[in-house]
Amino acid sequence: MNDRPPPLVKRLRDHAVLAAACAATAVTVLYAALLEKLARVDMAGSVCGPEDCPRGMGLLVLFMLVAGVAAGLLWVAARRGRPWRSGVGWAVAVVVALTALWPAWNGFSWMRGPHMDLFGYQVPEGAGAGKPLGSWTGQRYSGLVVRVREDAAIVYNGEGRRNGGHRAPEGTKVCGMSPDAPSGTGILAFATVTAAGVGPCGTRLAALDLSEGKQLWAKDVPDPAGTVAAGGPLAVSATAGAVLAHDLRDGTERWRAPLPRPGATVQEVAAGPDRVLVTLTSAEGGGELLALNAGTGAVAWQVPLPAGPERPRIVSAVPAAVVADNRLLLFDGTGRPRAAEGAQPPYVPSGDGQRRVFGDVLVVAVPEREKREVLEAYSLVDGRRLWRRAFDHDWAVRALGDAGWTDRIAVVTQGAFTHLWHLDPRTGTPSGESTVLRNLPMGDSIALHGRTFVNLDPGGRLPPIFDVAAAFGW
Repeated sequence: MNDRPPPLVKRLRDHAVLAAACAATAVTVLYAALLEKLARVDMAGSVCGPEDCPRGMGLLVLFMLVAGVAAGLLWVAARRGRPWRSGVGWAVAVVVALTALWPAWNGFSWMRGPHMDLFGYQVPEGAGAGKPLGSWTGQRYSGLVVRVREDAAIVYNGEGRRNGGHRAPEGTKVCGMSPDAPSGTGILAFATVTAAGVGPCGTRLAALDLSEGKQLWAKDVPDPAGTVAAGGPLAVSATAGAVLAHDLRDGTERWRAPLPRPGATVQEVAAGPDRVLVTLTSAEGGGELLALNAGTGAVAWQVPLPAGPERPRIVSAVPAAVVADNRLLLFDGTGRPRAAEGAQPPYVPSGDGQRRVFGDVLVVAVPEREKREVLEAYSLVDGRRLWRRAFDHDWAVRALGDAGWTDRIAVVTQGAFTHLWHLDPRTGTPSGESTVLRNLPMGDSIALHGRTFVNLDPGGRLPPIFDVAAAFGW
């Protein structure tokens, strides 16, 4: 009677315990291998603290221990039933163990969150390449990027390949560029290079069609002030005594507006659909903001600007906004301040920090007690602070850009790891968990256009541009 085989139910139960033990063991081994990889490769230092542990490492340790304990208990139960005498039972257990690795891997992906790796790049240009000055992006959804150097403007298509460009004429170099390229047209400013040295910036202007990198027109500018802008239908520059406006598409001179004060120097120009803003330094050293009618060049209004450690910076022509003496100053159509009477204008650093306008919202990186940078957003209509956001344990904002296919802000932050965030410009609400950027050839100075990064470090040792994509491996 005792030699009879066990009941079918008991045999099935014993085989199920064996399969579960093998599955728990496989998950434990997988998580142990992943933990080893995180500790040896991804961890920022030799010791992991709250701020520099790879994301998901704590949960991974917890689930590995749970799976290990479960595997131990199941093996004890399996040993009592002795199901390993059956070859079929072992075959089923191995299949179950291998199948368990897939949900375990998905669990690991959930624990660590989204990651992005290098997808494609252009080879480094070498030390002979000109110093990078900045970049433009083409029409939305085109993926086109133009990287401007002192010796050329190079066009890259939506696949990251070179698609033409424009080289600086012999005996000149690119010394400036318009911050924006409305309607797919950017403005380059050139300086003459001779054996005696480099001449003033802006002696020649050229309009560049971003889609093909072809020059649309070029104009010589005598005695230039060295600043250029593009906005609305105009390309705007300045000389020692006047502000010049050319048609953006064909270069026809639209108007020439003399400076209202003799001896004044133009610091910066910005153009919008119906207004041109100019920051001036008077002969006495004071700062002024001049607004001109975009159609005629007539003076619309003129206001003094407070002095500060940095020169005033134009944030937007329409609405009129300037950062001066570390304060955001807003003006209405007649030049009157928009801030409420007696209210202190918001603090915005005047230096070359991360700052970008999205519609009528200014998003700017602001230092917080010299410990880290946070993002703040202000309405350019009334100066209200719309939101303020810190980024977990990250201490620096590396880049601000558009998110490509969405109307969100793309933000690159730096801490022990580098993260990419997508925020709503009006509320600061993230679209989800931040993405960890790993193993990227990223320099100190970068520009971001969707998923395309533009390196702006001199020296030519890094790829000029590279793209990122979601990482599916470990």
